[in-house]
Amino acid sequence: MPDRSFNGVFPILQMPFNQAGQIIFEDLRAEVEYAIRAGVHGLGIAYGSEVNKLDDHERDEVLSTVVDQANGRVKVVMNTGAPSTVQTIHYTRAAKVLGADAVMIAPPAIAGIPTALFRQHFVHISESTDIPIYMQDMTGAAMSPALLADLSQANENLCYAKIETLPTPNRFSETAELAGDNLSMFGGANGVFFIEEMRRGAKGTMQGIALCDIVRKTWDFFQAGDEITAESLWNDYQPLVKLYTLAEGQLYWVAKEILKRRGVFTEAYPRLPAVTPDAGIYRELDALIERLGVAAI
Repeated sequence: MPDRSFNGVFPILQMPFNQAGQIIFEDLRAEVEYAIRAGVHGLGIAYGSEVNKLDDHERDEVLSTVVDQANGRVKVVMNTGAPSTVQTIHYTRAAKVLGADAVMIAPPAIAGIPTALFRQHFVHISESTDIPIYMQDMTGAAMSPALLADLSQANENLCYAKIETLPTPNRFSETAELAGDNLSMFGGANGVFFIEEMRRGAKGTMQGIALCDIVRKTWDFFQAGDEITAESLWNDYQPLVKLYTLAEGQLYWVAKEILKRRGVFTEAYPRLPAVTPDAGIYRELDALIERLGVAAI
């Protein structure tokens, strides 16, 4: 029986690299501690962590480091998606051995594949493991509410969904109506529709980690029934959130710069290629950090 207890704030870790593109494992451990101090319920290693830029040895070392540092205090979700079913099963089995509590998988981003083959992909993976699986619906690799609901009934391990194809509110409503209690829905996409997703039954959120303390406070206000305060707090930080929702790899630079300013990272580089934001973005970041009082926690 898969663990159905996951809920709350599960930020996606940023991967700390130096200028040469090497992982700074001391910073990765510091990031886990930063998130736990902020009160997160779990941690994710995923596309926002540049997991697609890691080799297999690095993937294993990163997951082992995060699991070791978390030491059972929070859940750890590992992205194990890959272009083939065989690869995905391999990564999923490895993730369990290394201590992940769940995995997250998006369908292969290959144009023209029929829905039936996507379904077969997820069924085969779920039958190969007993670990809970997050099905990731995202722009460029979308999974319809009907497919998510169907898969949640096909295997009990397919019990979570991270819904990120924009706009998400209608997808949350339709998925909830079709899947019912079979599927626990999480939001993402850096919280573009965070409040709206909670209103539609989100069990949790998987956003960027740079402001995970603010995400947790917003979550708590909403769960306590104070929607007005939750929405007001979240709206205050939207200009800053917008800066680390930039496309073309720019978000990595900005999110890591925030973590550096907060005393978590010692360096703030993505693994290339990643488009560098212009100087104006950094001036706006400086102004927002000062105005919002974003400091170390």
